Amino acid sequence: MINRIKSGIPGLDEFIQGGFPLPSVLLVLGEPGTGKTTFGMQSIFYAAKRGEKAIYMTGIAEPVFMIKKFMSSYKFFDESFIENGRVQFWDLGTSIQTMGPKKALDAITDIVRETKVTRVIIDPLPLAQLFSSPVDYRRYLYDFLAALRNLNVFTIIVGEKADESAADLEAYMVDAVIILYLKSLDNPLVYKNLMRIRKMRGTNHTRDVLSVEITENGMSVLKLD
Repeated sequence: MINRIKSGIPGLDEFIQGGFPLPSVLLVLGEPGTGKTTFGMQSIFYAAKRGEKAIYMTGIAEPVFMIKKFMSSYKFFDESFIENGRVQFWDLGTSIQTMGPKKALDAITDIVRETKVTRVIIDPLPLAQLFSSPVDYRRYLYDFLAALRNLNVFTIIVGEKADESAADLEAYMVDAVIILYLKSLDNPLVYKNLMRIRKMRGTNHTRDVLSVEITENGMSVLKLD
């Protein structure tokens, strides 16, 4: 029997057999502005509300204070969960640059064990550019993902690429891939937020394109009309 963890995204779990397998690693891909960071942040605040602990690891992207500032406009964002330690932040990008990939991985596993988190968000994963050899990167990525699975956590990796064709290695090696994108349907002047579940191991997931709504309450997923 596969243990599952709720996504925290209203409407999504009914399309993935009730939730994500635990442990597993999910890669969320999409163009800028499609809601990738919102997806991850909403999931960890949902976990905090349920009494779980989660950690948000930032790569080489926006600083933490800016992420908090923009996410605070959503109703799911609750500063008290940061104050009581249920939601924590860690600068992964700086750690990798100063420690190197191997020591940074050891630090990640130590932090996850010590904090006893159930969810890890990595936004984004700043690794590929650190390896001159694709073979070396593949080996390291294998070890990186295996370490996260062995910690029995649900991990969301936010990709900086628009679709899985541009992220072949990561897409093959993770357990699940979700693609967020914008597309005009009936009206060429109006773009809709959409979702496609590209793969999810151990899950009989929908193959349909799903509609995504993003409001002050956060992200929700529905069947496409």
